[in-house]
Amino acid sequence: MNGKNRMAGEGEKEFLSHYHPEKYASISITVDAIVVGVAKDMTDNYRKLDRQSLKILLVKRERYPYKGCYSLPGGFVGEKETFEDTLKRVLLDKTGLADIYSEQLYTFGSVERDPRMRIVSCAYISLVDIGQTSITGAEWFAIEDIRKMELAFDHNQIIDEALKRLSGKINYTDIVFHMMPPEFTISELQEVYELILGKKLLPAAFRRTISDKLEDTGKMTSNAGHRPSRIFRYKGMPLVTAGMGE
Repeated sequence: MNGKNRMAGEGEKEFLSHYHPEKYASISITVDAIVVGVAKDMTDNYRKLDRQSLKILLVKRERYPYKGCYSLPGGFVGEKETFEDTLKRVLLDKTGLADIYSEQLYTFGSVERDPRMRIVSCAYISLVDIGQTSITGAEWFAIEDIRKMELAFDHNQIIDEALKRLSGKINYTDIVFHMMPPEFTISELQEVYELILGKKLLPAAFRRTISDKLEDTGKMTSNAGHRPSRIFRYKGMPLVTAGMGE
């Protein structure tokens, strides 16, 4: 039974009537979103395949503190909002995204993480297929570039934790397919695994471990200058959009 429907006893009602929350320090709560996707970096050399890179959405702050710096999309939790409500509002308002897979990452509460006041952030990882999204008000940045940037607040740390979570879950869940297009080659899928894990994988071993999750479409690629490759799709259950929590 939740607190809203619970019947308070007379003793508790008496206690609450004399309770003064203003005696305690005021702490605000925000939600920050780490939106992760994979995009191809096009090459002019027809003999070379387009490489993929892991990217994250950032927004440029228009107000102090950290005016002019980049940060993760985020916002304060409204008095009548759940964390999930705030996440959906922030994503829509600051990136134009809606109905995407999200899961709670971690709560960041360092005492001096925000110069304005004590602010605790509940962070979420959101995964998207970049090719199927239309972004407004935010920009995609490659992970390699973000690591050279000084982001607002503790957002560099939050991104590092998000990447650790992805790396930890990729081998025992199907989470990676939230970032893949509907159809792809095994080489493209392996490259995404390698980007997240930060290491090279043996093609034959990767095919064995991933084969039961894939369905052959019967199609082949037709890249000029390259041997055709089979095209696959994810054959698991329909991927959840806007999934909250783990």
